[in-house]
Amino acid sequence: MNQDQATLGADLQRRLDHYVRPGIPKYMAMRDAIAHAVATGSWPPGLRLPTELEWAAALPLSVGTIQRALRMLVDEGIIVRQQGSGTFVAGRPDESMHAPLHCRFVDDSGKGYLPVYPTILARYELDEDGAWTAHLGRQHVFCIERVLAIGDEFSVFSRFYADPDRLPAFLTLPLKKLGSENFKELIMKETAQAIGLMDQYLSSRKFEAAVCKAIGTRAGTVGQRLDIRAYLGRSSPVYYQELFIPPNQRVLHLARDGRDGGLAQGSK
Repeated sequence: MNQDQATLGADLQRRLDHYVRPGIPKYMAMRDAIAHAVATGSWPPGLRLPTELEWAAALPLSVGTIQRALRMLVDEGIIVRQQGSGTFVAGRPDESMHAPLHCRFVDDSGKGYLPVYPTILARYELDEDGAWTAHLGRQHVFCIERVLAIGDEFSVFSRFYADPDRLPAFLTLPLKKLGSENFKELIMKETAQAIGLMDQYLSSRKFEAAVCKAIGTRAGTVGQRLDIRAYLGRSSPVYYQELFIPPNQRVLHLARDGRDGGLAQGSK
């Protein structure tokens, strides 16, 4: 391990001291520590990572534990492996959303998902009761409205609600930068915790006119509405989200929790 990679090893060891705790598997602690380093910008896109054996020499973890953590990170798109070159922090070669949680529409191969291209339409604060109130426990929230283009096939409309005091970056970041962020990773950066439990409720609804206009469907379209109540861990509410999904021929693979790596992880 060269000097730069030795520095990475020492940095990861410091992060592991925070994430290793009773009841959390060591591979998950390593995954969370690396994901946080990437989400906060400490480990930038394109950074070359040590090999599995080099990690094992630097950390009190077995090669099997390290391999499992790295597989999860690859499946989530946080790191990439390049044959003959090594393992790197993933870059952002296009504007597609990185590792979405709620728009995982299965592609034709059945082994992956269609790309998701987000566009922010609006960001505003609310001081009133709404569907989010029971979950977040407060009236004062912010809302971010987005259109999520699913490949080149159809679009989904999203409203994302959260506590501005708990997630201030969602209000302070310029919209252009916020539009390129993965909300899951930004929440981890803000709270130093990963999204855990997610309660998801699917129903058929007639879409309001504003939703139909935003996603380019005819007025009065009936589609699926997915309501999501997300938590840090198992019991700390962190956001409420509404997704409006128009009729389509794709299968939506719902995430089990915030660490669900998706189809690639499940095939291992």
